[in-house]
Amino acid sequence: MNYYLSNEVAKHTLYPIIGEAVKTGIRGSANYFVKSFKAKEEIPLLVDSKGIFQVFTKGLLFRGYKNNRFISILIPFKSINQFELNKGAEKVQPIFLSPMWVLLNLGVRLEYARYFRASISEYSVGQTQLILKTAEFSMELETSGYSYESQERFFGKLKL
Repeated sequence: MNYYLSNEVAKHTLYPIIGEAVKTGIRGSANYFVKSFKAKEEIPLLVDSKGIFQVFTKGLLFRGYKNNRFISILIPFKSINQFELNKGAEKVQPIFLSPMWVLLNLGVRLEYARYFRASISEYSVGQTQLILKTAEFSMELETSGYSYESQERFFGKLKL
């Protein structure tokens, strides 16, 4: 496993392992909370930390951080054995004649109509879970359920 205890990793270090940064206009994924990290080599910094993913031509770069300390983990695409993005459970109960109810009945997608709810109880979604496994490590991460669609678009373009 290639990792560096720094936020900035030199380009000449990244290039042979994960290639060049992909220029899509998006700098990285949503913030994820690291729920578990299992590897042969324990990395205490990853316990209860947060992080984002950045896409490169030949892999992913996970930038984790906790208490002003950083770690960068290089993940080549060829080393990824399992990659799952799971949406949390949705609860949809629109109130009769509420803006959300009207929009849904007009055919507006739930992804947009949910922002026009009259009460918090009309719509809720559980945490989005990401599971990533390689030969060297496995990690489980969580982020807001509301960001599932954007994360699906972000990771959907990858050939995993």
